[in-house]
Amino acid sequence: MTSMPKFPSVAVCIPTYNQAQYLIQSVSSACCQTYPNVEVWVSDDGSTDETPQVMEQLCQQFPQVRYYRQPKNLGIAGNNTWLMSQPKTDFIVRLDSDDALMPNYVEKLVSLLLKYPEAGYAHTAIQEIDEHGKNRSIGRVVRKKEFQNSDEALMAAVSGYRVAANIIMFRTKALQELRYYENRPEYVEDYDLSVRIADVGYGNVYADEVLAKYRVWTDVQKTRSKRKHLQLRGYIRIFEESFLPAFQRRGWDVKVLDKQRRKMAIIHSAYCFLPIFNQEERAELVALLKQLGDSPLLRLRIVALSLGFAPFFEWQLHTELKLKGFVKDWLSKLKSISLVKAVG
Repeated sequence: MTSMPKFPSVAVCIPTYNQAQYLIQSVSSACCQTYPNVEVWVSDDGSTDETPQVMEQLCQQFPQVRYYRQPKNLGIAGNNTWLMSQPKTDFIVRLDSDDALMPNYVEKLVSLLLKYPEAGYAHTAIQEIDEHGKNRSIGRVVRKKEFQNSDEALMAAVSGYRVAANIIMFRTKALQELRYYENRPEYVEDYDLSVRIADVGYGNVYADEVLAKYRVWTDVQKTRSKRKHLQLRGYIRIFEESFLPAFQRRGWDVKVLDKQRRKMAIIHSAYCFLPIFNQEERAELVALLKQLGDSPLLRLRIVALSLGFAPFFEWQLHTELKLKGFVKDWLSKLKSISLVKAVG
């Protein structure tokens, strides 16, 4: 078996579409790593803004940048699959074009993936930033162990995508085995990939250190909500095509999957009754909710929502999420204080 070189090769892959104003920061952060063996790939999915001009300048400034402009729009999953299948490196970082890496991101995560050869990917805590680059809260994953084996990762994923953000370093071999995002559900493709990676036997490793900046957008125009049908279809495919076969292969009880599907359907029901949807769209969403996880409680919730209780349920969900965010922020600050005292 060929041993891994002292400095394994790393490619930072940046898919982009109409985000020219953020490319300088994201590409520069990838090019200015403390790690010595990094190449940077950017795939432009047919942008209509100044992306080509910005990338021309960046290519002149950083010789390690490889820029490609797609002749037609491939969509998120398609563009990512093309992009991440191009480098011939040992590891691949997926970085969105409005996010950024800290200078030691690659150095830290390469060392973790070398430490845990059973890990298919590595992820970290992140600094959330807003549209203008101002710091918000710190995003962390609540877990005690640095390494999580494949079975632990698979079971943990049932309750959701278990990373602080989709800024991830992958072991290239794992991506190749799974054919990247090829023919996978749009909009929840990263969640699906994490499930499939665990299913084939790879664990993951987490660094509870802020090593990247993740941009969180204020959804003023309810753009994400308008794509709710894509999200629901994606969840259905993940549970039916990824989770279910994985559980059956292991002889695990699939009742936990059914329970989570019902829970998710109820959680997402309030969004489907927002005024941005017309009657036909709402009927489609209700059908998808029932396909995801039908239950008497869901049907009762749908009746209540149709009678005008949507604002109440939306407020309830918003309050729960805000409370969870407050607890996570408090725990993060408490941990930071503990670390400062330990160093002192």
